[in-house]
Amino acid sequence: MSIFLPDMRVNRIFDIDLASLSLQGIEGLVFDLDNTLTPWHEYSPDEQVIKWFAALHEAGFKSCILSNSGESKVTKINSWLKVPVIGNGAKPAKRGFLRAAEKLQLPPEKLAMVGDQLLTDVRGGNRCGFYTILTEPIAPSEFWWTKNISRRLEKIIRKRLGL
Repeated sequence: MSIFLPDMRVNRIFDIDLASLSLQGIEGLVFDLDNTLTPWHEYSPDEQVIKWFAALHEAGFKSCILSNSGESKVTKINSWLKVPVIGNGAKPAKRGFLRAAEKLQLPPEKLAMVGDQLLTDVRGGNRCGFYTILTEPIAPSEFWWTKNISRRLEKIIRKRLGL
């Protein structure tokens, strides 16, 4: 069950303590897209997310987006955030996480994975040696599989882990 245990839990990305991450040697953050940065089926981030990403980069962190959404959606988000993107990431498979590390030119131990799902974001990040940060989903609307299968399994896992 420890594969599902995040290193940090926050409500939203804005609650991430960047100074603490820096002290731990984290130099790059890899973000899930749907319900972490934008509501599911939205193709542009709100102004607060755009400003937070600017502050993230000003603080010296690298970033990219790793999403199971299609390439066309993540490419649209890139026009706003100006970060490398990986669509069709097949999370929790290792290959997407390793592609993110390659794009950012950082080893996994210098990266944090930020996402709203234990089964894909946290599990995949932990499997690859990333520091993992679990956020709460930002909207109730989700892909049917996530809503009907993944979230039900997550509820059981959260209860067993005391999350």
